[in-house]
Amino acid sequence: MFPGRSRLSHAARRGIDNVRATVTAVRAAAPHRKRVAVRATLSMTLPLAIGVAVGHPAWGALASMGGFAGFYGSDTPYRYRARLVAGIGAALTLGVLLGGLASTRGWLAPLVAGAVAGATSFVCQAAEIPPPREYLIVLATLAATGIPVPADQALWNAGLTAAGAAVGWLVTMSPALGRARAPERRAVRAALEAVAGLLARTGGPDAGAARHQAVTAVRRARRAVIQGVLPADHRLTRSLTAIEELLEAALHVEVEASAPLDTGWATAVRALIPAVARRTAADVQLSVSSPASGGGSVSSPASGGGSVSSPTAGGGSASSPAPGPLPDAIEQVRAALAGADTAAPDQELTGLPAWPGIRPQLRAAARGHSVILPAAARLGIAVAAGAGIGRALGLDHSYWVGLTAAAVLLATNSANTLRRSVHRIAGTVAGVALAYTLLAGHRSWVVVVAGVALCQFASEMIITASYGLAVVGITVLALVLFHIGTPGADVGVTIGARITDTVLGAVLALILRSVLWPRATAARLPQVQGRTLRSVGRVLCALWSDSGDGRDLGDGRRLLQSELATLRAVHTDALADDRAASPDTDLRWPVTVAIEELAFLALSLPRYRNPPPPDTVWAFRRSLNEIAGAVDGYASAPAAVTPVPGYPRTSAALGVLAAAVTDADRHRFRCG
Repeated sequence: MFPGRSRLSHAARRGIDNVRATVTAVRAAAPHRKRVAVRATLSMTLPLAIGVAVGHPAWGALASMGGFAGFYGSDTPYRYRARLVAGIGAALTLGVLLGGLASTRGWLAPLVAGAVAGATSFVCQAAEIPPPREYLIVLATLAATGIPVPADQALWNAGLTAAGAAVGWLVTMSPALGRARAPERRAVRAALEAVAGLLARTGGPDAGAARHQAVTAVRRARRAVIQGVLPADHRLTRSLTAIEELLEAALHVEVEASAPLDTGWATAVRALIPAVARRTAADVQLSVSSPASGGGSVSSPASGGGSVSSPTAGGGSASSPAPGPLPDAIEQVRAALAGADTAAPDQELTGLPAWPGIRPQLRAAARGHSVILPAAARLGIAVAAGAGIGRALGLDHSYWVGLTAAAVLLATNSANTLRRSVHRIAGTVAGVALAYTLLAGHRSWVVVVAGVALCQFASEMIITASYGLAVVGITVLALVLFHIGTPGADVGVTIGARITDTVLGAVLALILRSVLWPRATAARLPQVQGRTLRSVGRVLCALWSDSGDGRDLGDGRRLLQSELATLRAVHTDALADDRAASPDTDLRWPVTVAIEELAFLALSLPRYRNPPPPDTVWAFRRSLNEIAGAVDGYASAPAAVTPVPGYPRTSAALGVLAAAVTDADRHRFRCG
């Protein structure tokens, strides 16, 4: 009877649900984000407070931009973090120097800002640096171009930025004094929790998502241990190696399970988690009896000696028993955490591969199939175009247009770009109102600095849960820092310009995202699929080869886990992009699903299984290479695939993959 009222009530309920979801997400992330937020707040506000204390607030504002370096690497090992934060500090300093030198050069300033943005975006994406990625470097560079100064003043400003970066480095590295291996331990704990979650959801509808989460968590933990440069005989290194074996066993359970698994197995794995927090093996008190021996138990140090009975092969109720290598894998993790030697007497302790460094990552990102090149070029062009448009329109703060475009284009696909632009505009409007309240009148510097600290802390606490709300605090920070750096500017004019520049930048980002390489991700999807499929072939051949050793198989499985994470991310972004621009992306989704299924089978196959005959392995590898060529678009899928005796699931998965590739090619041919 009242359709308008019905729509209004529905929108109100949806809004309430969104608020509740945001609050829940903030609460869930609070224990972790609190630590990150405190360090980020101190990194930025300490230089600002020092500048205010010595009577030079403008110096403090410039130094606080260097303090942005402390925002990076919040969860990385300290050895890696020291280099990362130092590198970001150097990039911030260089950006302020180049921006300052170009500030009096007219139209050269937007070009310099665009070049810095494109280069830093390429490096940050290649090095897999998470958000804020290149954004804060672009912010510092654009801010320097917006304040015309002579060359000597530009050099002085760069020196202040370097000093602020040093403060940020000290703040973010300070916890290393008492907990040098805390990041690695957190990553290993998260990996154990994810594997336990996989066991808990085995046989259920969420098992597929759980195995992706487990593979990703173990990959993150391996990355942390490698970045921490832990030796092969370190307890965390040996524990992670055992967890990799546990992941393979858990995947084997998930593949073979026809019913939900006994929950005791997940409980047994979770009972190991408190032991990771112990700094030495002497602090760990774990029973190392086998779970399958009938009554094995895990004594949890965190629970005051309480024990959790592990299920036995004959225990449980209607759930499926633990098959294959799972009991031995749990036992190996226990022994590694307790400091026991899990290697055979004649087995060499190999540890994990060394961290490759930045150069191989840059070379990989520069290849033709990489999605990083077009994304970095798009962002560089957007920053230069935004700053140039603002200058052409005579805007007082023209660089804010380019800055907004950079912030919006941090999204990895067009759908997220649109959502991010809406959040950016809405958050800016709210932030402008809050900034006016803070800056209006004659506030004391203590109040201003305290307001900056509060906004920074709040933004860091909620940015992972709600980007729009975080933008409110980010807007306040930007306006306050600009006001401190240029105290003679009119606050009302500055605040009004912020909204105009934000809208222009968001619109520009949306236009460029739809014009510049809109099919970049979809066009590179076949190469990513083919690369993942070839990695599957290497793992299976290493598993079935008589001459292969454990190192080849371990390295192959680790590479395959990374390829799987890349494949899922690339295809998700391709699907989220405009399907009118990439109509064959939907057709390739069954191919991705089939590749993932075959990959998880390769990751789950136990090493004790008898290999197929050599001629069958050769024929299987040939079929796999032919399918990979068809995925890449260089050949046709084989009409028939060679089954592998003794491996019915693998044979069936290969057949499903060949059919999916053939079907996708047939549909594309019809559409073409």
